[in-house]
Amino acid sequence: MIKETQLNHLSLANLTVGRTTQTELIRAAAEAGFGKVGLLLMTATAQPLQHEVIGRPDVIREIKAASKDTGVGVFDVEAFVLSPQTDIERFRPALELGAELGATHISSIGTEFADNATFLSREQRIDLFGRLCDEAARFGLTVGVEFMMYRDIQTWRDVLAMIEAAGRANAGLILDVLHFFRAGAAPSDLLQIPPERIAYAQLSDCVAAPLPPEKLAAEARTSRLHLGEGAIPLQQMLDLLPAGLQLVIETPVATEAGFSTLERAKSAARHTTEFFQTYACAPRVQTAAHP
Repeated sequence: MIKETQLNHLSLANLTVGRTTQTELIRAAAEAGFGKVGLLLMTATAQPLQHEVIGRPDVIREIKAASKDTGVGVFDVEAFVLSPQTDIERFRPALELGAELGATHISSIGTEFADNATFLSREQRIDLFGRLCDEAARFGLTVGVEFMMYRDIQTWRDVLAMIEAAGRANAGLILDVLHFFRAGAAPSDLLQIPPERIAYAQLSDCVAAPLPPEKLAAEARTSRLHLGEGAIPLQQMLDLLPAGLQLVIETPVATEAGFSTLERAKSAARHTTEFFQTYACAPRVQTAAHP
């Protein structure tokens, strides 16, 4: 069970504040009260990064300085796509830089369903994932796998099957509650996931109405809701998650698209604080929660 949660124990996902420099993300997170951030080092879409970091010594120095000045740590770096075009050699600089910046986790995802997309076979994906884990282990990194209904790793069961088949110790499932909800999973399903296989959890909320498949990616990237403002049974899920699990706030809210980076970070902080204050006072139902 997730118990008392303080803002400075949480990590702020880069998606929450939109496209900005990673230095600005760190400084905004610090001013809003977050203790950690997730950095975007590699693109997860066909579009290049707007703010490149790898191969930019000046930018890397700025990120390190911002982290040192503010005390905000780097929790994870993203995103590592498992696709037929993946070259582990191309991932190495991002893994090395992530570790250099203090990250302990990376996020990996499947291939997005799109026109002209090609996909790995199950065996190829397991092999590639295992090699990514081996490479990440060289830098002391845990590889989280995030499932999404609009990519070819769609459910938590898909993730666990791949992790178990790969057999690497430094692998875990990323529990993004939005994708969990959109995949039709129930809070009780969490009891079927070994607690040691949950790398971390990403928290947000969403509208109750189901969306057609072609709109799921846009919702995830731009149109989530703040915690407690939608239909995801967050309190029930938090009651069932293992104590001490790292929580990440990932709430890109459409109505805040015109806000500054700092305004979006502060809004996420305010809504998150209010949600956890309510959660702390809510009555608990006895469950066989993870310890």
